Amino acid sequence: MVMIGIAVAATVLAAAFVGLYRPWQLRWGATTEELARSMPGDDLVHRPKFNATRAVTVTVRPEDIWPWLVQIGFGRAGWYSYDIFDNLGRHSAERIMPELQHVEAGDLVPIGPGKSSGMSVKEYERNRWML
Repeated sequence: MVMIGIAVAATVLAAAFVGLYRPWQLRWGATTEELARSMPGDDLVHRPKFNATRAVTVTVRPEDIWPWLVQIGFGRAGWYSYDIFDNLGRHSAERIMPELQHVEAGDLVPIGPGKSSGMSVKEYERNRWML
């Protein structure tokens, strides 16, 4: 009887995760309009295996945010997140770092230790988006 109770609880938790939490988490912060519109890079992947649109509303000019975004990465300015997890305990930058302000297509944004572990910048439009 205990095993049946555990199985039922596990099924309810799995259904709640798949039916409620996961859909919310995949669109976290995004408006219905943001979900419907095309985004930079949509034309590069025709059948994505994973699709999520997440958003954060920031009430300053894009020119004020861009310098912080362009310097992200492991071993660079960090991820401005939970440093103990995302930066192996290294503190994220609290200032704009002039030496990290240049980005070009093909540059690597490192996600962890090592010279080749990261995301390659495909395209960008200064003060608008980086793909």
